[in-house]
Amino acid sequence: MGYKHVASTLRKAFIYSILTLAFCLTITFTFAQYQLSGILQLRPDSSAIKGVIIYLDNGKRQTVTDSLGKFVFTNLQSGQYVLHTSSPDFKTTKQAVTLANQDLSITIQLASRQETLAEVTVTDKQSDFGFTRMRGVESMGIYEGKKSEVIIPDQLVANLSTNNARQIYARVAGLNIWENEGAGLQLSIGGRGLDPNRSSNFNVRQNGYDISADALGYPESYYTPPTEAVGRIQIVRGAASLQYGTQFGGLLNFVMKKPVTDRKLELTARQTVGSFGFYNAFTSASGTVGKLSYYTFFQYKKGDGWRPNSHFTNYTAFADIDYRFSEKTTLGVDITQMSYLAQQPGGLTDNMFQENPRQSNRERNWFKVNWTMPALHFDHKFNGNNEFNLRLFGLYAYRYSLGFRPNRVASVDDNSERDLIRGISRIMGPKPAI
Repeated sequence: MGYKHVASTLRKAFIYSILTLAFCLTITFTFAQYQLSGILQLRPDSSAIKGVIIYLDNGKRQTVTDSLGKFVFTNLQSGQYVLHTSSPDFKTTKQAVTLANQDLSITIQLASRQETLAEVTVTDKQSDFGFTRMRGVESMGIYEGKKSEVIIPDQLVANLSTNNARQIYARVAGLNIWENEGAGLQLSIGGRGLDPNRSSNFNVRQNGYDISADALGYPESYYTPPTEAVGRIQIVRGAASLQYGTQFGGLLNFVMKKPVTDRKLELTARQTVGSFGFYNAFTSASGTVGKLSYYTFFQYKKGDGWRPNSHFTNYTAFADIDYRFSEKTTLGVDITQMSYLAQQPGGLTDNMFQENPRQSNRERNWFKVNWTMPALHFDHKFNGNNEFNLRLFGLYAYRYSLGFRPNRVASVDDNSERDLIRGISRIMGPKPAI
């Protein structure tokens, strides 16, 4: 009996030992689980961020922050973990943490995906091979939705020294060109369906003021600005041209080159020699000194022409002086002087042209023109929506036509008295605009 009692006692002690060990191991395992918690805040003001998904170790576990920006992961063992945040409104972050036999609470700050750009500049190509359009509002005029073209001569592949109209206006749809001579003394263009003879169907201007002999009564301009001195050629047709005159063709405005602003003196000299005795000398000077800026040029050209008795000599001078009182106020004055003497070879009948298109039966026919135009302009900008523009200009011009002028061009000059036609024009015109 004693032996059995001892064996039973030992067996019970062994069982109790196993149970005690298991119980201790269970307690140890239970107390080895830790908690990782934290809060998400916005970086500038530390405000709570809700609704952000947080991944633990590349998505093995995930949770979402509550209304207070808090999150928690439980039942974690000691070790290293990586937290990943994901939200469409905030930049993604990745943060490594270490659990060292205790719970851990952290704070994660997120940055917004929204960014404020300091400046955004949108650029567009200004012109395409020297051809562009006028802006919606430009120089006291509204051109939005109107038919307008702007030619930039410096970007053209054209002979500017001869004012070659076929090359300069080639890309303007609906224009007809009539060449009187090979030097561009008179511009002869017309709109579709209109007579292109000497541009009498266009209101022709320079820097916004009329340069024709009489804008309404006799809308003819014997003066054509040298294309080498022109910065832009503006052509306006349709309803927008009615503010300039009653001509059916529309507006043709030569905007002369502006003074350079980055130097005191810029000098340009160009010499051109061509066939049939053509010679052109163009010299310009430009600059800015303080608030005063200037642009001036002188052109001399001559030639013998393709036909006999077609000699011409032309002189053109221009000066523009501007004074900028402030960024909003500018006062300027410019003056133009042009004169030329051209011999006229006379017309040809169809039979004469077929016989010899280069012949001429007029040796005593001459045409002389003198054009003098002063102008004063004042510009003031009150604000972004209100501007004032004033143009005061005048014209003193004459044309003399001398020659044997019968109705039949085939009639041979009998050396009798020639006809003299004199025309003198004196025009003064203010043009204010607000």
